[in-house]
Amino acid sequence: MPRSFIRAASLVIMLSFCAIPAFSEIIDATGLFAEEVRWLADNVAKETRDEFLFRTSGINAYADSKPPEVGDVEVFNTLNIRSKTNVKIRAQLKKIGKHCYVYLQEGKKVDATAITRIVSEFDGRIYPRTRSMFGSEWNPGIDGDPRITLLLLDIQDNYNPQQGRRGYTAGYFYAGDCYNRKKKAESNEREMLYLDIYPSVPGSTEFMSVVAHEFQHMIHWNNDPKEFTWVNESLSQLSQFLCGYGHPPQVQAFIRNPHNNLAAWSDDDMIANYGHVYLWAYYISTRIASTDERRRAFVRRMVAQTSQGFSGLNAAIEKQGIKNDVRNLFRSFCLANYLNDDRVERGAYGYDNPLAKLALRPDLRLDKPPFEVKGRVKCWSARAIQINSASFRGREVSVLFAGQKVTAGNYSNSFDVALVTYSSDRKHLPVINWLDINSEYKAAHRIKVSSVHDRMLMLVVNRGPAVMKVEQAFARGSAPAAFTFAIRLPSSSTTTAPRVASSGSSRRTTARPDRARSRSMIEEIARSPGLEESAGSVLSSRGTAEEPLAAVEFDFGFQKIADTEDTIIDAIREDIAENDYKLVEEFVRAYASASDLEKSRLHTLRSRVLDILKFEQLQGSPRAEAFISQF
Repeated sequence: MPRSFIRAASLVIMLSFCAIPAFSEIIDATGLFAEEVRWLADNVAKETRDEFLFRTSGINAYADSKPPEVGDVEVFNTLNIRSKTNVKIRAQLKKIGKHCYVYLQEGKKVDATAITRIVSEFDGRIYPRTRSMFGSEWNPGIDGDPRITLLLLDIQDNYNPQQGRRGYTAGYFYAGDCYNRKKKAESNEREMLYLDIYPSVPGSTEFMSVVAHEFQHMIHWNNDPKEFTWVNESLSQLSQFLCGYGHPPQVQAFIRNPHNNLAAWSDDDMIANYGHVYLWAYYISTRIASTDERRRAFVRRMVAQTSQGFSGLNAAIEKQGIKNDVRNLFRSFCLANYLNDDRVERGAYGYDNPLAKLALRPDLRLDKPPFEVKGRVKCWSARAIQINSASFRGREVSVLFAGQKVTAGNYSNSFDVALVTYSSDRKHLPVINWLDINSEYKAAHRIKVSSVHDRMLMLVVNRGPAVMKVEQAFARGSAPAAFTFAIRLPSSSTTTAPRVASSGSSRRTTARPDRARSRSMIEEIARSPGLEESAGSVLSSRGTAEEPLAAVEFDFGFQKIADTEDTIIDAIREDIAENDYKLVEEFVRAYASASDLEKSRLHTLRSRVLDILKFEQLQGSPRAEAFISQF
């Protein structure tokens, strides 16, 4: 195997976001293990223990094995999150359900009533609902037993309330358990979920939502083990809702930070990622089909697709016989997040009742001329500007737009731009005007503003290529695209579209750091306490009416690290545009000489540098490919 158990585990770590403030995002490690899941799928056969033994020795040693009984004690391989080591624990079988076994770690106590509720909820709600919507897990699986093992244990992570660290890992699914021990030494050779009992509350709504989340991961692995993380997580989030545990609270994080890249699954704001992909899954599952039966059929087709990401979605749409595609769905989804009005276009720009009041705040509000804006928008994301258009009522206006074309190989981004006119009191139907963007990424339109509309919303959507082989590299590696637009009265201006900055432009206004300064900045990040180390001191006080000084200092400290990383990333992009890789080389050297603790603090920056290199590799750069091999 190319990596140790800790790095190799196809681990889907999930936080109990229901009870933890936004800073706990630093515990999430999903993106670290997706690569290993794909490696296992490509290199290790999925076969039962009996099949493996028969193939390798011609015998079936498990045919007469004793079925599990309450009171049995088993030894399990588990992952210590804190020390990043494989730990064997003993656990006793406490209860056998119709579809599950519940084991409890020896020396730990969980009330019998809670264990009964776990079995009841899993058998009667989670198991049938999740399978109905997403498909089947591997059944009877590697052990020939159709029941799922639910291992209740105290997952050893960095939770320490005495020191203020309240973030914790609530559960995970490890795909390595579904492979033979001869191929994967740490395998428990059974389909199982690992569920935390401290500080998690076994049997609680939050606890059961974690079970639903992880069970979808198990099902998805069986159907498409190489699925992109953002798709897999979106459907696990949806599973929580469909099992009756409500909308995941990470939606609030997305509302606070709506500029995430849907497909990149980056470290920038992990909890917002969860909220973002959940809303996407909820939106397409409720808008793509008209009945529950058709929705179930569509989602099952998504899970079963052997193509990943947007390619899998387009394939599922085609098989469903629906006249729709990723482009239309994504731009409609983005507009629904800001407008949320289901009275037009058969509800395409709104949510149903549970989310009828959701609305993202526009990035900017313009109350008086000039109505001109320059900005940047991430790939697979959107920006919105609200305009007080009371002075335009009943008049015709010129709408001018220009966007930046970002190219990698034969692929490039695309813009969708909408000008929405509406009334601030919502008494009148909005009018949505999608601009025709030409091959030069420009548009010039004249639009009549209704006399009853006193507001405008300019929505700028940036899409990457929806092609499986380049989707991830483009989404993660491409810089935010620049754009500019203007809204004017025709008599006061030309109808020529404004110019936009070139693809090599940077967000920075300061001088590009040289090699020595970059090394100093990298070392500064390595010395700075990581989010996981710093967040604990303020987690307990978040959400109070008045934040303490520690919370404010944490916010500023985090922002300083983020700004420093952005400066380094911008400088690397500019250097590479000039075919200069000296700053990449400097980072590689700094990372190689860093301690394990310092490497953990450099993880986010390392991921971003690697994404840039993969983007350049996509364009045929041998130097980028050479540096990738050093990571």
